[in-house]
Amino acid sequence: MRTAVFILFVLFIVAGDSLAAPLTIEGYKAMADVPEAMALLLIGILIGMIGTFIGAGGGFIIVPLLLILYGFTPQQAIGTSMAVVFLNALSGTFSYMVQKRIDYEIGIKFSVAAVPGVFIGALISQLFGLVGFSLIFGALLAVISYSLFSGKELFVVRLNAIEQPVRRFLSDATGRTYTYSPDMPIGLAVSFFAGVLSGLFGIGGGIIHVPLMYSVLGVPVHVATATSHFILAVTSFFGVITFIGLRSIDIDYAVFLGAGSIFGAYMGAKVSLRTHPLVIKKAISLCLFLLAARLIAAVL
Repeated sequence: MRTAVFILFVLFIVAGDSLAAPLTIEGYKAMADVPEAMALLLIGILIGMIGTFIGAGGGFIIVPLLLILYGFTPQQAIGTSMAVVFLNALSGTFSYMVQKRIDYEIGIKFSVAAVPGVFIGALISQLFGLVGFSLIFGALLAVISYSLFSGKELFVVRLNAIEQPVRRFLSDATGRTYTYSPDMPIGLAVSFFAGVLSGLFGIGGGIIHVPLMYSVLGVPVHVATATSHFILAVTSFFGVITFIGLRSIDIDYAVFLGAGSIFGAYMGAKVSLRTHPLVIKKAISLCLFLLAARLIAAVL
């Protein structure tokens, strides 16, 4: 919690300068008043809570909200979402470092594989038009919605990995020891693909890396979630640098959504302990389906 408070303090210092001279990007009106800033904080809190509930960043919610509510272009929505994902992942990574649940060797290797994909995806994203992007992203949201609602997971490769000799050991801060034997070649290949999707849609790779490591590679869920946050912090950092170069990030929105998401992630971790995960996932899947339908309907 102290880490989150420190990051929030730094963000509000940056935000003070940002509100004094808001960054205006061609194509929409930049944020310029306190009520709008407070609204963004509340949206960020909600996004942070949802991201924590399902073990992934909230980029898949930020992008459609920026498109629907604030009239962003696809490029602006993707870049700003990437900045928020980075702030949220950075906060989560500090917490997981204290818990000692990050497998740094896997995290570094998967990050190295994913970063080139982030660059490629970011460059390709500049070719999107509003109609094409809304249709493709709406379809992606529908797939994620179905996956969360059905709860289906892949186990073929996971079973093969379990049959291999145990190669990795990790002990967390509580003294619990995890043993697992991930299939690294498959993980590296999928990490590159996750990086492409991250840069292409600004959603972060957590939505792919968590189920990949847990359901496919056989990494324990606590280690998978923590290591995914570490990978996401690294890849989204390079994504932010890329989108800054492409002038596709609105600092105002990124700071306030990011500040809210950090606090929301902390709240989400507390609330999730008292709520059945199946109920949470089904509720989120319904919201994603409605967002997908709204995005697609708006351009048809």
